[in-house]
Amino acid sequence: MISSIWPSVTWYTARAGGFTAYVLFTLAVIVGLALSTKLQSPSRWPRLINSELHNFLTLLGAIFLGVHILAAWVDPFTRFGWNEIFIPFASHYRAVWMAFGIVTLYLGIAIAISILLRPYIGYKWWRRLHVVTLGLFVLATIHGLFTGSDGQTWWALGIYAVSSVLVGVLLCRRIFFSKEKPKRVPVPANKPVAVLESARR
Repeated sequence: MISSIWPSVTWYTARAGGFTAYVLFTLAVIVGLALSTKLQSPSRWPRLINSELHNFLTLLGAIFLGVHILAAWVDPFTRFGWNEIFIPFASHYRAVWMAFGIVTLYLGIAIAISILLRPYIGYKWWRRLHVVTLGLFVLATIHGLFTGSDGQTWWALGIYAVSSVLVGVLLCRRIFFSKEKPKRVPVPANKPVAVLESARR
C-alpha cells in the first residue's frame, strides 16, 4: 500500500515545492524592485519592513526549493541521480530544461554568497551582483514552463504570466522612471550675486 502511494507523494511534493518556491522568489524580486524604486511610503510602510520582508521571502523560498529538489531526487518515477540534480545537461529527463533549473540553483547560491560578502566587496559591487536575480527569475520561469508536467496548464501559465508582468512592470519603472533628481543646495537669500555666479561655473 505504502509503495503504491509513495510515488504520488513524492511527485506532488516536488511539484508543490517547486511552485511554492517560484511564487516566494517572485514576491522577493517584487519587494526588492519596490525597494529600489522607492514605492513604499516611509510613513505607512517603512523601508526596514520591506527589507526584512524581502529577506524572509528569499529564505522561505530557499527552504521550499530544497523540498522541491529533495522530493524530485527521491521520486521513484524520475529516478534522478545526484549528478542529474547538480550537473547541467546530465539528466535523462528533459535535459535542456532541467539545466535551466540547475543553473538557477547555482545563481541563487552565488547571490546568497554575495550577501554574506557584502561587508567585504562593498555596496556598489554587491548591487551589481544582485542584478543577477533578474536572470535567475527568467531561468526559473523557463524551467517551470518546460520541465514540469503542470507547466502548460492554465493555472500554471497564469502564475507565470502574472509573475512576469509584475516583475516586468516594476523593472521598467526601475529603469526608466526612478532616476534620482540632483539635489539642490539651498542658498541664503542675502548671498551676493557675484558669489552665486562663480558657484555656477
